[in-house]
Amino acid sequence: MKTIVTLFAILLITFHCSRFQFGSNQTKDETAGAVITFFQGNITISSQGKESKAKIGDVVRPGDRIVTKLGRVDLQTYRGEIIRIKDNSDILFRDIAGENRPNTDIHMIAGNLLVKSVKLKSGQNLSVTSPTMVAGVRGTVFSFELDQGSVPKVKVYEGAVSVAFKTSPKLVEINEGLSAENYNRLVKTLEENEVVLEPGERLEVNPNLNELVYLINAKVPAKALTNEQISGLIDIDSGLSKSQTVITPQEKAEAETLVSITSETIHKQIESKKENSTEKTEVGTIEQEHEAKRMEALNQIAKEAEKTGLDNEEEIHNHYSILETIHKTNGDVLSGAVVAQLGDIFIVHSTKGVYQLSVDDIEYVEYKNFKVKTRAKK
Repeated sequence: MKTIVTLFAILLITFHCSRFQFGSNQTKDETAGAVITFFQGNITISSQGKESKAKIGDVVRPGDRIVTKLGRVDLQTYRGEIIRIKDNSDILFRDIAGENRPNTDIHMIAGNLLVKSVKLKSGQNLSVTSPTMVAGVRGTVFSFELDQGSVPKVKVYEGAVSVAFKTSPKLVEINEGLSAENYNRLVKTLEENEVVLEPGERLEVNPNLNELVYLINAKVPAKALTNEQISGLIDIDSGLSKSQTVITPQEKAEAETLVSITSETIHKQIESKKENSTEKTEVGTIEQEHEAKRMEALNQIAKEAEKTGLDNEEEIHNHYSILETIHKTNGDVLSGAVVAQLGDIFIVHSTKGVYQLSVDDIEYVEYKNFKVKTRAKK
């Protein structure tokens, strides 16, 4: 006899709205926005059905979408969050905080984000979502990566990030596809699915449960979820967990390049983009402030590299987990590792010392197979 098990999606969107409140305040707020402070490569912004190429000083509003190809872009919100969208990313800004709008909600279709939050007040929220998950943060630095067809990767550098599955608010009717035992296991797993990641921790996701949540979200509204799809996902004893991970020197350095410019400059630029505004744009100021801050960050990264005192291939390889050869345009070759790169500047830690090189100084960089035999600094 055909049995019907009615599965309530345990973690309703309304639950997450009360937790993270993403997109919950649709109050008209012309200060709600994020300013492009830096970019490289081919960046496209879609806004109100129109596409344009990104420029320094552009203001991204709630509902806008950014697609990066071979490039990256840094944005700073009115509230002060710094968001770096890396290569091959597709990002929808469902909400952006403003003076009277408390939430920033970033939806990742695919790609890789690096986010530095400000310390949020009560009632304010910053969340990053994927089709299956929501990550809520308060004053932190973290990365969120999603390849299409895979599970999200979340890694925390500073602070804490709360991650949970995001499921459809509709009821799920499953005909004989899930036994009572598996139904109870699934309910328990979803009820206990939240994890809080702290510095040096990364998210571990059960791919079967991730796929099930995706099917629920994508197919339940269209009544297209089949018994075969459900019954094929039987490994549901675990959902989300966390594990220890190493924050590499390169990751630490990149986080330090998430530099902010003065809130006054950001506010003026957003104000200048209001309808009928007579405010003067701040593009030149944005470029100058960001260049000064990123050079300050790169100088500090170089100083920290020099403090390690590493001067041979083995030590450099062990520290950075990579060994590269940097071929300069003048014919010189450096053996070491690229520690950081932002804009046209590379920080290179080589056996000859630590250098700041411009892109014009470098012909190409190649990975080098590490050999135990070391070369002393010249």
